[in-house]
Amino acid sequence: MALACAGLCSLTSHAEEANLLDLSLEELVNYRLTSMSRKEQRVVDTAAAAYVITAEEIRRSGALSIPEALRMVPGLNVAQISRDSWAVSSRGFLERFSSKLLVLVDGRSIYSPMYSGVLWETQDTLMEDIERIEVIRGPGAALWGTNAMNGVINVITRKAKATQGNMLSTQLGQGGYGALALRHGGELDGGGHYRLYAKTDTMNGSPETETGITGIDGASHQRVGFRMEPLVDGGELSVKAEAYRLRSQSLYLMPTVLAYSSPGTPFVSANPEQKKGEGALLQARYNWRTADGAQSVLQAYVDRESMFHEGLLGSGTSASIPFGTPPSLARFGGEKTDIDIDFQRRQVWGDHDVIWGLALRHTTDDLRLPSGPFQLANGKDSRFNYSAFIHDDMTLIPDRFKFIWGSKFERDGLTGFNIQPNVRMLWTPSSSDTVWGALSRSVRSPRRIESLATIDVAAFDAQDKFPALPPQKLTAMVQISPRPGNAVMAENAISLEGGWRKQLGPQLSLDGTLFVNDYAGLRGGRFIGGTQEQSILGSEQALACLMSRPSGTCYITLQGYNTNLDKIRTWGGEFALDWHPQNQWRLQASYAYLRMQGGNSGDLIGDMQYNAYLGGTPNHQISLRSNYAFGQGWNLDLSGRYVSKTQHYPINSLAPQTIAPYVTLDARVAWQVDRQLELAVMGKNLLSNRHTEFVDTLLPYTRAYDVQRTLFLTALWRF
Repeated sequence: MALACAGLCSLTSHAEEANLLDLSLEELVNYRLTSMSRKEQRVVDTAAAAYVITAEEIRRSGALSIPEALRMVPGLNVAQISRDSWAVSSRGFLERFSSKLLVLVDGRSIYSPMYSGVLWETQDTLMEDIERIEVIRGPGAALWGTNAMNGVINVITRKAKATQGNMLSTQLGQGGYGALALRHGGELDGGGHYRLYAKTDTMNGSPETETGITGIDGASHQRVGFRMEPLVDGGELSVKAEAYRLRSQSLYLMPTVLAYSSPGTPFVSANPEQKKGEGALLQARYNWRTADGAQSVLQAYVDRESMFHEGLLGSGTSASIPFGTPPSLARFGGEKTDIDIDFQRRQVWGDHDVIWGLALRHTTDDLRLPSGPFQLANGKDSRFNYSAFIHDDMTLIPDRFKFIWGSKFERDGLTGFNIQPNVRMLWTPSSSDTVWGALSRSVRSPRRIESLATIDVAAFDAQDKFPALPPQKLTAMVQISPRPGNAVMAENAISLEGGWRKQLGPQLSLDGTLFVNDYAGLRGGRFIGGTQEQSILGSEQALACLMSRPSGTCYITLQGYNTNLDKIRTWGGEFALDWHPQNQWRLQASYAYLRMQGGNSGDLIGDMQYNAYLGGTPNHQISLRSNYAFGQGWNLDLSGRYVSKTQHYPINSLAPQTIAPYVTLDARVAWQVDRQLELAVMGKNLLSNRHTEFVDTLLPYTRAYDVQRTLFLTALWRF
């Protein structure tokens, strides 16, 4: 599916090692990326909303994880959920597993088919090994295929040759945070280079939103791996292997009948759970150039992961016991294995720069979901994905106008055959101006649990829907089930976007993008038979239950079904400014605006999902960053963000709750003692003791946690 062209080319050693404050804006604009067209090209020549986070920017930001680094991207939505879990999306639909964003690491897709998104807590890559992170906001499906609906993130790590010698990195912070990373690089006996690396971290819990007390969302992660690049004739070979382990816990919230509710939270069962994850991968990539100038890349990898949760599970409902059963100890989760083979070839014929490729992926997954609140008839599944793509970069007027077209042709094992075309144009009226536009179609493949499982999604007092009933006696359980014989359908989007880049001399550059997206076939839910029939049926069930057993264990099921009927339109803009007021000072500012609009269905389930989409992503985001080099190895880095309000739906209420807007400030003071040693102190979220960024509303829900003010000490030693 995914094949990065990073193996075809590399940045010069100067670009890899240079301090960004030593580069002019013209040099920064000329920085190379590969994600938009699967070939190396300057950012200024990209017909897309592109941004590159360099290794130096990551170091200067003090980011301890990939999501933290992604906060630097104009318009990207990044919110921390708990101590090690994140929500990351592009142009709306911000969720725990943002399903419309494709993420790659060294050309390997880390988009999990079990969750329809990325488990960011398992991506604890050594930050010092990242060469750059390329981000494309907007559809990249014509090249990268299914799920690259709203953007592509490509994390590219350094070659082994660039990481020779030894490195030790450590961080200590408030809240019990501690991290240690070790790396060793050397030369192979037969020629070439290698590196070995290991990383471990641990952290205590975050403050709970409602109480402010420290929660139980602590976590620990471990990762080991190696990368080897032996010297081979006629090309370049890279082999990479990794293994990781994750241990964390949280307080999970489940919709439940009133009798089995936790104290103080009616219709909610709050239980601690343990999360255990493991994974391993083996990846190889070979690239070569033929005598006719064509460049080719062959990549293959095997990626296995498992994630299981252990704790009390159950909504109190039961198919076999009429009045329900209390939650019981259970283990739920799943494991999957991906085997992926990709081939890509690039050749220039006159004014045509053509790239084409083929891919084959086999996925095996095993979802283990006990009854209540999840039920899945067949947890095991095995499927193939086949795909091909073509991309033609046509120069119509040299140095002035390009027309770009291409398409991905893909047979997805869940949703069938999909075509994802796009056309783009790039106009450079002058050496300092770039204007581009694009029209694209993209699709998203839902995970099996979304469309094939029966899920209890919410519980509330039945009196809210049936006023004639007595209060606090009967639970209304909202349940979503698949319709018999219904196939899994893909979501789709038509996207129109355009942008303008302007370089106002060597000190100042501007970048603006406007977009509009029309989404159709969005996964949602509807009541079976309509709300009126549900009311009649529910009332009859309620009377029978209350007459026989008025104990609070009575419940009625408001039965719904999965649909692909919802439509939403989004539009907005992203604007960025990059300014060097002095040689040693760099300022970056950005503003992002997003609106989402659709049509209410008049159905309780459908409207809850629709309103969750619309309210879950902020309408406004503002970012300001300053990097200043004082000389004598001292640097001061400041980063401030404003994020407007959002909304979420609790599992025991039909009314949304608001997350207040917030402003954050991070500061980092670093001292480059010598060429080998750097010391730094960082303060994160300095303006308030704690604030809420996001509340997880995907089952199983987690307790709402806050992000707190934290102080870190870091040291980086190369020897």
